[in-house]
Amino acid sequence: ISVDGVQELGIDVSKITLNKVRGAKIFSPNNEFLLVKRSGPVAYIVERDNLDKQLADAAVNAGVNVKLETTLLDIRKNTVFVQKKGRGEIIKSKIIVGADGPYSKTRNLMGVSVPKEKFVHAYQFRVKGNFEKDFVQVNMGSFAKNYFAWVAPENEEMARVGLAISDGNVRKSFEDFEKKLGFVGEKCDMCSALIPCSEPFKEVVKDNVMLVGDAACQTKATTGGGILTGIMAGKVCAKTIDMHMKNNRPLTDYWGHLSELNKELMLHWKIRKYLNSLSEEKTNDFVSKLKKADMEDFLSKYGHMDKPSKFVGKMFQHPAILKMLPEAIRFFMT
Repeated sequence: ISVDGVQELGIDVSKITLNKVRGAKIFSPNNEFLLVKRSGPVAYIVERDNLDKQLADAAVNAGVNVKLETTLLDIRKNTVFVQKKGRGEIIKSKIIVGADGPYSKTRNLMGVSVPKEKFVHAYQFRVKGNFEKDFVQVNMGSFAKNYFAWVAPENEEMARVGLAISDGNVRKSFEDFEKKLGFVGEKCDMCSALIPCSEPFKEVVKDNVMLVGDAACQTKATTGGGILTGIMAGKVCAKTIDMHMKNNRPLTDYWGHLSELNKELMLHWKIRKYLNSLSEEKTNDFVSKLKKADMEDFLSKYGHMDKPSKFVGKMFQHPAILKMLPEAIRFFMT
């Protein structure tokens, strides 16, 4: 997660940070790479479980009643039916917020269906070996169809290695990447999950039910990152509820309040669509052209993990990028 985002949202990651990285190596299928780097940290590799616990503790301290081992069954207006340790319970609530991830039961109960092509399937191991501690590695190629593979170092001896694909057998794809990279060392615990990868969809409110985070596809289609965007959307959701309670504003204002975040998410989606439109040969050519256009220095200076609007406009004003006018036109037309 980005240093800028953590600072903007005021999140304390001091006790859960495993590593600080200062850039990325982005590899094309033919192994040419772009090096994007800063002199100091740009992102934190954090313990996700402990981040969740930290945020849950903060919620409890703010007065939230947390019910563990509780499963949502149904929603009927202000009545929420749940199952806790095998027994049914009824909860009354004026407003229900579904922050229940990509498989969202809340979304299904709203009658909102999201096609499976709006998700990618990710597969990740923690791997022991020898790693470059300061840089995340990104690999594009046929082993990661319509997405990419990654190596995110926790330290010099341990990394999170994974990939995501739009369709096919994700484990087989991971094994293909494993052979390409030539992993050395012991594989540790494995994680497999769906990641939303689409434009943010508009059906985020229905009656008194709202969606936030992965349940609303509020993730960065470029990288699959959703922690900070989920927190940003959560703040917007809270603002909308507050205005509803205090000033009787409609909950449907939520979509309008999301406009700033959605602008960035749509740009992430355009970048992802453009990259997905390239064949391996064209991806190789694209990376080569970016390297020749000095985009490594440009992205090192202006690149932003969360807000592509901060650099995309500047990128097409960059003199060297004018040599890539056909690519620029294709990007805006995608």
